[in-house]
Amino acid sequence: MEVRQITNKSEWEKFVLSQDYSLFVQSAHYGEFYEMIGEKSWIFGVYEKDKLVGGSLVVSTHARRGDFLYLPYGPLGEGAKILFSHLKQFAKKSKFDFIRCSPFWSLGDGGEGVLKQSGFRPAPMHILAENTWILDLNKSEDELLAQMEKTHRYLIRRCEKEGVKVEKSINEAALEQFNNIHNETAVRHNFHRFSKNYIEKELKSFAQHGEAMIIGGFLPDGRIDSSAIIVFFGNMAAYRHGASLNLDNKLSTSYLVQWEAIKEAKRRGIKWYNFWGVVPAKAGKNHPFYGITHFKKGFGGEQVDLVHCHDLPISWKYWFNWIVETFRSLKRGFK
Repeated sequence: MEVRQITNKSEWEKFVLSQDYSLFVQSAHYGEFYEMIGEKSWIFGVYEKDKLVGGSLVVSTHARRGDFLYLPYGPLGEGAKILFSHLKQFAKKSKFDFIRCSPFWSLGDGGEGVLKQSGFRPAPMHILAENTWILDLNKSEDELLAQMEKTHRYLIRRCEKEGVKVEKSINEAALEQFNNIHNETAVRHNFHRFSKNYIEKELKSFAQHGEAMIIGGFLPDGRIDSSAIIVFFGNMAAYRHGASLNLDNKLSTSYLVQWEAIKEAKRRGIKWYNFWGVVPAKAGKNHPFYGITHFKKGFGGEQVDLVHCHDLPISWKYWFNWIVETFRSLKRGFK
């Protein structure tokens, strides 16, 4: 096996789309998004006899506490160890302080051992969701409704009956509405939101390829009450960002927004709907994701628990970063 940098993005995209789960954060489009926000991206492939068998999109992150290379839900396929060895040398040469890896590897399948053997250690905090909730869409709409919790079905049907409207868009007005609601949601639930610039650039990177949209839920009187950004990539749709105001206790528009997102994914022939982060199995009520988890699980599906984020220290600055992020993780309730 050998590692090569891939410049033909279509070659990498084809490989990502061939995986069991098509992960949009491993798409070349996600690398383009990072470049839009002033960072860099590379695609490194692992080849065996000139056949691409593994690899990862790798992006840079520059911060005062240290600069690092990041593998978002990577690596994919085979050859993780040889890839890590190559990236270690690349990071040293490029003067990065550490490498961060958030693999989409199921917990308990031996991935932790591979990371440890390559010099990685558990990171003080996660970046991408490590406990996800995934719905199999290979069922009819009636079957999907039937497997939901009774309350979810009732709230969806009530919204439909009472005239709640759902609009799908990628325009500036819809993005502004989302950000306004997201601001209020972040304050109400006390979480650290992504910046407006981050969300706008991420949306644009996929929307220009027809792979993302904003879905808004409007009360019968025309007021917007909820909004979600959904990414449709390959065989998986992802509930990437969401926000709601809950202006009417009798009309929970966010339930109908999710149902419309699920139906849109089915119309596109997508196999999986990824609700993104939920609480770990043993987490208490103080966990930041506790409230949203009941909402997500009520639509049916199953939990996929992933290997925790890991870091490979390159320079002494990593340990300064470790102290800062350990404190942040404690403050946000993830520890």
